[in-house]
Amino acid sequence: MQSHYDLIVIGAGGGGYPAALRLAQSGRQVLMVDEKGNLGGNCLYEGCVPSKSVREATVLWNQVARAGFFGLDAQRVQADWAKIRAYKDGVQTRRYQQHTQEIAKTPNLTVIRGQASFTDSYQVQVDDWDHHDQFVASATDIIIATGSEAQRLSIPGFDLTWNHHDLFAWNDTQPTLPSDMVILGGGYIGVESASMLADLGVNVTIIEMAPTILQGMDEDLVQAIRGHVGQRVKIVTGVMVEAVAENNGQYVVSGHKVQDAQPIQFRTSRVMAAVGRVPSIPSSLHLEKTGVYYDRHGITVDERMRTNVPHLYASGDVNGLSMLFHSAVRMSEIVAQDIMLGEDMHDSFNPHEMPTTVFSRPEGLAVGLTRTQAAQRGMAVEEYTRAMGTEAWAQIAGELDGFMKFVVSRSTGRIVGIHGVGVDASALSAAAHMAVRLGLTPAELGHMTFPHPTQFEILDRLARSI
Repeated sequence: MQSHYDLIVIGAGGGGYPAALRLAQSGRQVLMVDEKGNLGGNCLYEGCVPSKSVREATVLWNQVARAGFFGLDAQRVQADWAKIRAYKDGVQTRRYQQHTQEIAKTPNLTVIRGQASFTDSYQVQVDDWDHHDQFVASATDIIIATGSEAQRLSIPGFDLTWNHHDLFAWNDTQPTLPSDMVILGGGYIGVESASMLADLGVNVTIIEMAPTILQGMDEDLVQAIRGHVGQRVKIVTGVMVEAVAENNGQYVVSGHKVQDAQPIQFRTSRVMAAVGRVPSIPSSLHLEKTGVYYDRHGITVDERMRTNVPHLYASGDVNGLSMLFHSAVRMSEIVAQDIMLGEDMHDSFNPHEMPTTVFSRPEGLAVGLTRTQAAQRGMAVEEYTRAMGTEAWAQIAGELDGFMKFVVSRSTGRIVGIHGVGVDASALSAAAHMAVRLGLTPAELGHMTFPHPTQFEILDRLARSI
């Protein structure tokens, strides 16, 4: 094993592997160390990919239940959790095999399943788990891409809770679902999980400390999703959870109402924690030996993912800027450009233009600023809205509810935010991101033509109406 590399990447998730592949393909010698020994990080192992696989099964099941709307006479379809798990695991396996092939085809790239620990800002000690070996390697540049981990609550009984691992981990999912469940946390992970579990027949209650679920998102979006999901899921907001306890095969969640401090309890068959994620900076990394600035919010970086130590970068969830897989990929690509081009690189990362999707039923999308966020920046804006159900595709699909909203700056006339709920909202977020990223005005967006009949037409038609 060589001792010096052009680049060492710690972590093979979205914040690490795009830069590793690109720089290796450019001729640089790259060492990547990851505990799973493959690409994809937690997103593939127990996050985005498996959760959306389960969600896709529930969407199809719901479509079959609506077969009569389309003039079809479908037999009753039952959900089989064991078979859904097998389907989910199969998707993950296929992607892991694909990534294994990518690694094999990439010249100049060495991937080690193991752990890396800094000895100083240029060197790491590598524990190679597959070969039971340990060695020290140095690099000209190092990318820290250790991702994030599920946040924990400092309350008694928190270890009794499930999290996303129990529902979505590759080949390690819980074999059965409970009849009912309490989910702690009403962010997008909690809402998505509640929506799909309810569609699988689980009686779900969401408990959220804030006054509303999906805190920080557009108010109309929150109201619309809560209105629909709330028909299948009990949503309780304004509750501070203080303890989880086991009692005669049941679980008791205890807390108090934030508004009046009145005690409140919930009894359930199972508790799942979805209280957010935090940057993962394990003590084994020995980051303190590098001189890099960091705190509980993550590693401090600039818009090019550079830390205060010139040759050290931190991309992905570990810097806390935007904890989304596609954001991590974007950051990783920026790091690759910065290493290759240096001061000739003119790209940068803006977390506020990253698209956020809520894969509930119905779906939601958020790109850019809300009216509230714009006001906090001293920006005067106007909002323009069009109903999703006015478009042909929504009518074909029989999904008429929801809306699309543009937030437009009064001073520049540019679209600074796009928010929506309804059919194909997750796909629409891609076009919404381009509009916000490019700083288009409604007139400029209105010059584009989206194919008929697709839900994308709502974007150019809303733009032309302004």
